[in-house]
Amino acid sequence: MKRAAIFVAAAACLFAAEEKSTEHKTFADVRELVIDNVTGFIEVTASSGNAVEMEIDKTLSGDSADRVSLAKKEISLNTTQEGGLVRLSVDGPFRHGGGWHEVYRFEYNFKVRVPRDVKLELRAVNHSHVTVDGTAGDYKISNVNGPVEMRDVSGSGSITTVNGGVKVLYAKNPTGATLFKTVNGSLDVSFRPGLNADVKMKTLNGGLYTDFDVTAMPVAADPPENRNGKLVWRRGRMTGVRIGNGGPELQFETLNGDVMVRNREK
Repeated sequence: MKRAAIFVAAAACLFAAEEKSTEHKTFADVRELVIDNVTGFIEVTASSGNAVEMEIDKTLSGDSADRVSLAKKEISLNTTQEGGLVRLSVDGPFRHGGGWHEVYRFEYNFKVRVPRDVKLELRAVNHSHVTVDGTAGDYKISNVNGPVEMRDVSGSGSITTVNGGVKVLYAKNPTGATLFKTVNGSLDVSFRPGLNADVKMKTLNGGLYTDFDVTAMPVAADPPENRNGKLVWRRGRMTGVRIGNGGPELQFETLNGDVMVRNREK
């Protein structure tokens, strides 16, 4: 079902023209889901069903109705399914070396329900947050200008952003190597008791914390730079610790923020 409306804003509003629409999509027999967004959020929740169900809100806006009309022609949501792989990608001139920001604005917000074991690959860029609740499959989650939060999840993979924090609460500890990374924000990750992992942590402006019992683990130093005949090592070297008996490598890296490796039952 699709519904759309065009609103002419009052002079005090930010844009002179705006169009909103909502689209519902359903996919069966999905094993992998890829959502490649640009502006807007992605919210994923595990369900007991066998299908992927989506509600996608789209907003196009500009300084005139003609600009919104141009956005309708240039901005689209490409959807493909190949066997158990479903991919949705917001498309426009920016994918082909062109720009759009000086002419109109667009936003897609995804609310998604998925089978618990679906493998996820989610990407967002602007005015965005990415949340995942209750899934058990592996994942590759990336954002740029916004946070990432995962609650009661399992699986392994990577969780990265640039301007925002990362917060994860595990229902089951990762069994494979997993990366947690940002530039401006803290990494706050809670694991189940009995965690066995080799942990690497790094921050430049912040602290490193854990309430697990740890033993020191050597970490290879970053190679030095040669500056005017002198070897110079960078600040903020990686710190390595072993939790429990050791296991998969869990890497935490931020520039401006704390790293917190928590036992969720303490």
